Amino acid sequence: MKLITRFILIYLLVTAVVLSAGGVISYYIIKKEINFELERRFMDRIDRVTYLIEHSDRFERKVSQPGKTYNEHGMIIRMSKQHVDPHVVVSDTMAWHDGLQRMENNLKVAAYRNVNGNGYYIATFGVLVESDDITEAVVKTLLWILGLQIIGAVGVGMFVSGRLFKPFRTTLKRIRSFKLRQREPIPADETKVREFNELNRFVQEMTRKAISDYQNLKEFAENASHELQTPLAIAKGKLELLMETDLEPEQYQYLESAERAINKLSRLSESLALITKIENQEFDQNEAVNFTHLIRENLQAFGELIELNDIMVETDLAENVMVNMPSFLADTLWTNLLQNAIKHNVPDGKIRIKLTPEQLVISNSGMPLDDINPESLYERFKKGDQNSNSIGLGLSIVKRIVDQNGFDISYTYNDGIHTMKIDFNKS
Repeated sequence: MKLITRFILIYLLVTAVVLSAGGVISYYIIKKEINFELERRFMDRIDRVTYLIEHSDRFERKVSQPGKTYNEHGMIIRMSKQHVDPHVVVSDTMAWHDGLQRMENNLKVAAYRNVNGNGYYIATFGVLVESDDITEAVVKTLLWILGLQIIGAVGVGMFVSGRLFKPFRTTLKRIRSFKLRQREPIPADETKVREFNELNRFVQEMTRKAISDYQNLKEFAENASHELQTPLAIAKGKLELLMETDLEPEQYQYLESAERAINKLSRLSESLALITKIENQEFDQNEAVNFTHLIRENLQAFGELIELNDIMVETDLAENVMVNMPSFLADTLWTNLLQNAIKHNVPDGKIRIKLTPEQLVISNSGMPLDDINPESLYERFKKGDQNSNSIGLGLSIVKRIVDQNGFDISYTYNDGIHTMKIDFNKS
């Protein structure tokens, strides 16, 4: 969800809550004002009735009948021969509404008056505006306000998203396209918004520092790898010369062990350098790689090793499967998968290879893992067999190649078969 969309939704939610509370408050304020106006009118009516009782003998005889209550035209008059305490009582009452054919809430005003020596109870009731009408008016008003708020919020959101957030989107686009090897920090453009200026300056400083750190690390890794290979080559050459001399069998064993350690160290240095280059995305020139030809050529190259280990290979390869990725990484990916299947196989084992335009599946017979979580196999220096001569970086390299190219990799083990599956179209 976009930031501006989230802001609009929060704004509209707050607006709806405020308008709901405002609607309730408005209802009671309007009702109070209407009741006040109605009370004033009723008091005027009571005053007129009091005046008529006091000055009209005919009206006084009509309403002044002991024991009887006058109830006409919304007026209730009851006479008492005893004096009363003059006061006014305002209350709510229920009365029948002829138009609606139901009982409605009415305002009732009752006054106690002393006129011509007699006490009178004079009351009137009615409703100026019905409660339903007030509610309907308030709801309609609030809905109009809410509609205008929505239109305004969407309009402001489009303006904010289109113009105000343009520098932010520009910076975000530059961050996405930023490459360390370009050695150019993201420029800090000046905008009219202080927060965006601070963000741009921060991004510029961080990318400048990242480029500097990357360059230093790259030079160190390259120098370390180069400098390491030279003494390793010298040591390996000296060992080979020494092995050509007359030595005791035990001495030959020591030399072979030392040579294996040097070879492993050399492979380790090369693999670590390769992982560093992959993680730094130094291989980004994609091309259409024919995986079908790549697998067949690689199988021929490893033919002697496969025969030496008495492994039977079964293939089911679709013709001309093209995968868009750097050719060097494609060769490295497949070589590591095949070497892994050969190295961790069993005597008289099998390797099955299936290739389709959607996925690559390679399975090999082998012993189960030594209590290792399959997900951890992609970590550096993790090995299914801790006693093997593997340096533990093959699948780590595979995982990084897969991730960089947007593929998906999965591993399963069933009935003595290890299976690696790579989906070229990651879902």
